Amino acid sequence: MLTVVLTDIEGRQSTLYRPLKLSLVSEGGAPADALKAVFAVSGSVPAFFSAEVINNGEQLFLGFVDQQDTEYSEKGMLLTITARSRACLLLDNEARPQTYIKPSMPLLMKRHFAPLGFTDYAGTDRPFIGQLTVVKGMSEWAVLCRFCELFLHIAPKIRRSGVIDVSGEDAGEILTLSAQRIVSYTCSLKNRVLISDILARTHIRGAYTMPLKSEKARLLGIRRKRYVDSFDSKSRSVLTAQEMLRKSEAAYETVTAECSGCFFCETGTTLRLPYSEKDYCVREVVYTYDLSGEKTRIIAEVKHK
Repeated sequence: MLTVVLTDIEGRQSTLYRPLKLSLVSEGGAPADALKAVFAVSGSVPAFFSAEVINNGEQLFLGFVDQQDTEYSEKGMLLTITARSRACLLLDNEARPQTYIKPSMPLLMKRHFAPLGFTDYAGTDRPFIGQLTVVKGMSEWAVLCRFCELFLHIAPKIRRSGVIDVSGEDAGEILTLSAQRIVSYTCSLKNRVLISDILARTHIRGAYTMPLKSEKARLLGIRRKRYVDSFDSKSRSVLTAQEMLRKSEAAYETVTAECSGCFFCETGTTLRLPYSEKDYCVREVVYTYDLSGEKTRIIAEVKHK
């Protein structure tokens, strides 16, 4: 059974069953999951602070209410809740400007993330030689991204459990869909995302050297060239170019599976389908519930070993 628990600003909880409509969206490029739910209600409606979504005992969502709307009409009252997962705290809070020498995750956790309620992280705890500058206007999320970009060369992820993941590894979970659950299945080949050549330079007066080429683009006869400039020695332009090629090749082949039921998995989960021997990496999940039932749309990219 689908249950939504709303907590008001006084700490009182209201448990609502079977919303009229509900959607949960998780995207790999967005740190916070998004919830929108509509309920038929009556009586006095308090101001809500947080929202939790539970499906058959599994917590799908825990986050903070961005907006609530109560609509009054001749048909009754409708309550609409819009919320984001706990990662919104990193997006919404501005970081204190400062400069770190030899930054590390334990130090950033203490100064930036633990005060917002994040108590655990996955990844290295060693300090890095170099400088991390937090400038005025940066969000706490931007600080985390900048640290990962400069020293780890990965994109951070906030897990549904609230763990800040800077390990650079996938979720470690496997979702296997049966043919009985898949309503429709689409495989897309996107020539437009492929990059054939990237040339990088590390000095402002230097030449564009160290060319990197995509074998996939070459085999398909695609010519799409890019140039990468990096004059900060910590930015590692060659690594940036390699990541650009890797991402373009990964995004070339995607699958979209429309499923009956709830499969609201973490982005980064390995997806296995009955129609293919390949493994895929989940990039976006959209779960919807209404009076007709529950459905999940999963978009995934081919997982390269």
